[in-house]
Amino acid sequence: MTPFNHQKELQKIIQRYVSGTATAEEILFVEKYYQYLDKNANVLDGRNADELAKMAEANFMAIRSNIDAGQKRKTIPLYKYISAAAVLLLISGISFVLLNKPKPVIKGEIAVNKKLDVLPGSDKAILTLADGSKVVLDEHTSTDISDKDGLKISRTEDGRLVYTIVDQSDLKTQSIVSFNTIQTPKGGQYQVILPDGTKVWLNAASSLKYPEVFTGNERRVELTGEAYFEVAKNKAKPFHVKNHNQDVEVLGTHFNINSYMDDHTIKTTLLEGSVKVSNGQSVKVLKPGEQSIAGSDGNGIIRLSADVDTDDETAWKNGLFQFNNANLKSILNQLERWYDINIDYSSVPDKKYNGMVPRKAKLSEVLKMLEKTGNIRFEIAEGRNLKVLPEK
Repeated sequence: MTPFNHQKELQKIIQRYVSGTATAEEILFVEKYYQYLDKNANVLDGRNADELAKMAEANFMAIRSNIDAGQKRKTIPLYKYISAAAVLLLISGISFVLLNKPKPVIKGEIAVNKKLDVLPGSDKAILTLADGSKVVLDEHTSTDISDKDGLKISRTEDGRLVYTIVDQSDLKTQSIVSFNTIQTPKGGQYQVILPDGTKVWLNAASSLKYPEVFTGNERRVELTGEAYFEVAKNKAKPFHVKNHNQDVEVLGTHFNINSYMDDHTIKTTLLEGSVKVSNGQSVKVLKPGEQSIAGSDGNGIIRLSADVDTDDETAWKNGLFQFNNANLKSILNQLERWYDINIDYSSVPDKKYNGMVPRKAKLSEVLKMLEKTGNIRFEIAEGRNLKVLPEK
């Protein structure tokens, strides 16, 4: 029997709380956990790592026991704050939960220089149409982008790019395949729904090239960066994702591809269905819960790993940073892309983290959580520069 891991269970509960999918019992649990940390902040600050880990586990079990015993619920109004400011970080075996609520201003308190803080990224991208014209995709973009030759391209109010086939007969008269490219900058993300109904979520600093209409006996797109795919099922037309020298073939499934060059690997993670990953040197067929790993250029032998947490790999799509024994450099890589900042990596210590931080949090909030481990400091400098300061 797998031993109970209270930290992992807490992480999953908070993730559901932040995404709005938590049950009434889980909402109650989060609120009571917050009340415990808020009430015992001074006591917790004076404990070492081992003591904090034991207290966190004991508190987890005590709250769970009280809830199971039918303890009457006493709610606190966290809902309107959680989506923007909830922060969970499980660091080195210690559970930290920060559910920010308005704090009274203390007279004489020195305010943080807000000019040096950095806001999180948002839904924004650049769409390049077949004729080379570019469309900025953000909240100011018109909802009607293009409507010609039987194909309508539009932007929804909630930040999605949608391709809709209006007249199939007009499309059949086209002899040349037209390609579009959607590209997210640092600090941007976007979702696109392709003409076949396939949904694609693009992470920051990523791009997707695809035909305006899929013709022939297959569907092909090209990806750089990271994207999550929910491929529309069509056995007659397999779906292919070209990614550097790697090809991912599917019929209809859910999977994530992470191919940032600064991460030095291409990771393809399968959540549902089946995919075949190949690069000319090796071929792997993935089952749900498995991940293939290749070199960042798509070359070399593809390794297969079944020891992967799919929640970690796809957390970004659900509005979260989620770390599972991740080194600090890989975490900073994610922050650099999402907050559009420049980081000096020369003094980055070799630290490992487990945790979860909402992507809606300001950069300063994320850094404060990382600093709670001790022996690490950050400084946000002019020009969106982040300095990792030497350990004390």
